[in-house]
Amino acid sequence: MKLAAKLIYILVLGIITVLAFNGYFTVRHDIEIFKTDMKQNAHLLGRAMKGSVTNVWLTSGQKRALKLISEVNESAQRLYIRFVWLNASPDDPYSPRIPREKLNIVIQGQEVSFNKRYKDGTGYLYTYVPIKIDLNRPGALEISQSLFRLDEYAHNAVVRILVMSVTLLLLSGVAVLLLGFGMIGRPLHSLVGKIRRIGEGDLSEPLHLQGSGEFSELATALNTMCEQINDAQGKVRKETTARIAAIEQLRHADRLKTVGGLASGIAHELGTPLNVVSGRAALIASGNLPETEVVESATIIKTQSERMTAIIRHLLNFARRHSPKKTIVDLQQVMLQTINLMAPLAEKQKTRLCFAGEDITAMVKVDSGQIQQVLTNLIVNALQSMPDGGKIEVGIRPEGNKDSGKEYFCVYILDEGVGIQEKNMQHLFEPFFTTKETGKGTGLGLSIAYDIIQEHGGWIEVKSTLGAGSCFSVYLPREVEQ
Repeated sequence: MKLAAKLIYILVLGIITVLAFNGYFTVRHDIEIFKTDMKQNAHLLGRAMKGSVTNVWLTSGQKRALKLISEVNESAQRLYIRFVWLNASPDDPYSPRIPREKLNIVIQGQEVSFNKRYKDGTGYLYTYVPIKIDLNRPGALEISQSLFRLDEYAHNAVVRILVMSVTLLLLSGVAVLLLGFGMIGRPLHSLVGKIRRIGEGDLSEPLHLQGSGEFSELATALNTMCEQINDAQGKVRKETTARIAAIEQLRHADRLKTVGGLASGIAHELGTPLNVVSGRAALIASGNLPETEVVESATIIKTQSERMTAIIRHLLNFARRHSPKKTIVDLQQVMLQTINLMAPLAEKQKTRLCFAGEDITAMVKVDSGQIQQVLTNLIVNALQSMPDGGKIEVGIRPEGNKDSGKEYFCVYILDEGVGIQEKNMQHLFEPFFTTKETGKGTGLGLSIAYDIIQEHGGWIEVKSTLGAGSCFSVYLPREVEQ
């Protein structure tokens, strides 16, 4: 409606401007015509009197000529004739009303007219008609006409035009208001409402405007756009669902790959309790043990069985597919569970996997399975970078972010491996990028880890020195206590 009001304002202002210019030039034109008529009347009277006055002056003398002029003045209306000497001094009764310096053109024999306004507001039109009656003194007939009628005519013309202009302005203003709000304001209001609904995500209720003008075409275009956006959103939803499913499959496949790598370590870990169970079972089966030792052997078998069950449960929990679900957990406990899960594989590679740092409570809102997958990937990479064994430190510490002002927990994995080349640092988290031999890596582990941490509102930083090792730091936002 604001645009409609502006358009109406501009149109009304334009109408006022046109009417003002038209009134000004109309009044000015009428005044010029009125002046022309006055000059024409004076000219006709001057020509008629010029011959008569000259003839009477030359035949009967000055007094008779002046009497003739007086007789004409008695019968003339609105015009007054005087005989003047053009070179007379100002105090001479026959001196002209107009200054001498302006009358040189009359002395040269030409007729001329002048307007003159006096201090009391009155004005006159003076017309000078040259008369040759004395070779030594130039004379002229001075015909004066009051400008009162001209002023009155101009005033009446101004009033008439003002009344007409105001009437036209009111009529045109009402017409513009009705047409403006009807043809512009209402359709624009509907279009703005439709655009606002689109901005809020509401693509329903197509807009229909009457007529076949530009607003109707714009409404049709908006409706078509909404349909296209709706179709595009449907495609995006389908593609997003498919992408999420593909990502979950990749993550699950990555977990299974890790499980395959852990299998040999788990088998080694299960070997010792299995041997203990087998030996104790054989002793019980021999029947040569006293009752107290049978109970002791059975207790040992139960303990070792629970140990094997816990190892297998950890492995199955890690490998099992599950829907992402964020809950508030202690990040340090997730880290310790991962260390326990990876310990057999580390021990097999003659690597010491140990917890370093402070013993703290680090509450975060995460999917613990996904975070365990990230830490497992990073520890597996650390083990693969240390073919000759060594030490891997896994720790946790609180961190603050100066830019956002938020608090984070940082889990770091520090190894003594071969390190990462500088040229590879910027490509570490790209999908399918790997520095391992063919068949030993898919290049998805770090990419998946990076996506998971980003989805949790965190990030991963890497520092590495060739020949000295690498440190991967995982940052996750701290859960604020309610």
